[in-house]
Amino acid sequence: MNRATPTRIGRYRIDGILGEGAMSIIYAGFDPEIQRQVAIKCLHESVVDDVGYRQRFLVEARAAGHLTHPHIVTIFETGETDDGRPYIAMERLPGETLAAYVATYGPPPASAVIELASQLAGALHYAHAQGVIHHDIKPDNIMLVDGLRHAKIADFGIAERGAKRSRSSAQDMIGGTPNYMSPERLQGQPADARSDLFSLGVVLFWLVAGRLPWTYSGDLARLMRQRKRLPEPPIKPHDPATPPVLIDIIRTMLAASVESRYQSGDEIVEDLRLARRSYERSREELPHPRLQSLGIRWASVLGAAVVIVLLSGMLAIYMKQRVAVTGLALDFGSTLGQIIARDAAENIVMGDHAATRALVEDMARNQQIDYLAIADRDGKIIASTQPGEEDQPLPAPSGSAPDVLANDVTSYRLRMGSMHGAQNTRIFDVPIRYQTKTVGALRLGVSEAPLQAAQDTALWVLGLVLLTTLAAVLLTAYWLFRRLRGALDLLVAALLRIARGDHYHRIRLVRHDELGRLFAAFNLMGEALTAHGEGAPENPVAPLERDASMERTELIPVPRSDT
Repeated sequence: MNRATPTRIGRYRIDGILGEGAMSIIYAGFDPEIQRQVAIKCLHESVVDDVGYRQRFLVEARAAGHLTHPHIVTIFETGETDDGRPYIAMERLPGETLAAYVATYGPPPASAVIELASQLAGALHYAHAQGVIHHDIKPDNIMLVDGLRHAKIADFGIAERGAKRSRSSAQDMIGGTPNYMSPERLQGQPADARSDLFSLGVVLFWLVAGRLPWTYSGDLARLMRQRKRLPEPPIKPHDPATPPVLIDIIRTMLAASVESRYQSGDEIVEDLRLARRSYERSREELPHPRLQSLGIRWASVLGAAVVIVLLSGMLAIYMKQRVAVTGLALDFGSTLGQIIARDAAENIVMGDHAATRALVEDMARNQQIDYLAIADRDGKIIASTQPGEEDQPLPAPSGSAPDVLANDVTSYRLRMGSMHGAQNTRIFDVPIRYQTKTVGALRLGVSEAPLQAAQDTALWVLGLVLLTTLAAVLLTAYWLFRRLRGALDLLVAALLRIARGDHYHRIRLVRHDELGRLFAAFNLMGEALTAHGEGAPENPVAPLERDASMERTELIPVPRSDT
């Protein structure tokens, strides 16, 4: 029996127990110096005095302590507790073992197996390059972080490193888990990196087929005879999408002869790339004649509708604004012309041409006035802002069709040169009356530049509003379609799995909309196919087909050659 859980081991605070086995116990620790959570693996009191267990425990620290790889559990420190028990401080992983994951969720799909195999083979290649042989690769020694996305090799308790491997003792006793041990190791022969690759092949066989290739029941000799009778057990994958390349890789890894297996982990990684490409090609899309994306079509229709509606509204607004601003300009020019005509009437009647010229010169200083001319009743110009027009007849109206305004004022547009340069000018012809008699005529030209600037500004603002609104609508349509496409892709993938014979597949995503009803209908279809026996696999796999009592790492005597 163990004493109560300690509060501290070395400098580490102990927060609880993560796991416990026959040989050791793993505590949840915390390093206060660097504020890091750790796992503390410590020998049980019951075996601390056993030289073999103690040696095996220290072997793990020496073998894995110098390995730094993203798919190998990192060792931080080793030491002894106050009562003399050795411990190993290692990284604490927020996950579970591969064995526990499969027991909970069932066998993973082929894509996940390929990714896991690539990670583990790469980690073993690194460890082997450092001279470390694990000797106990199995699901219980593979930790998963973030589901199936990241795997790490753990427990180097019986690993061997470099020249320190003991070959003489290996002839009498061997350590490992028989179900996953290579033939040469079971026979007590020297084992190298290829032995680990064989063990990884057994793990992959179990993941793909849902069962072990050979089963150990406590009789090692019987296991060896079983392997000789069936050197290449059939692999019937539970995932119909499993590429044949992956099955060939597993067969090569399980070859009885070390020379026929992969010679290094990087060779496996290279072939797994082929398996991944084969798997991706197998996920063919449904046949379609020149697919046109719904997203593009929806965005085009929405964009066209928005442009038509906004352009129609903006055009109406622009035209109304133009009419309103033009009306204001006409009122301004007409009123200004009548005021000037009223001031000039008395000067014309009195024959005071000098005063009339002074009036014209004074009004010409106004930046809005492009032209001003005053003529007598005979139409002869008395004063003008244009040099050389005095004593000349007032020209007949020209330009656009005249607008007849109140008080006999007429107006028309004309492009003419002035002291401010050539520009569009609004001309106003105003009769000059003294009391009730017409005594002359006034021609006033008002610049349309401010009016045009206001209209241009309004046009730019309306265009900016149109583009901003169109962009917002298109982005919203794109975002909505992306969400819809994710659900459609999920449904397509599920239908393809049904088409490949996996009638047990179900859509687990819960939605409370029309797509949710579609997913529910798909699941009902799967239930109906399964109930009629159409979807039952030829040989139903048992993903939990593992005898946990036979999965423990143990030291066992090498079978005699006469067995």
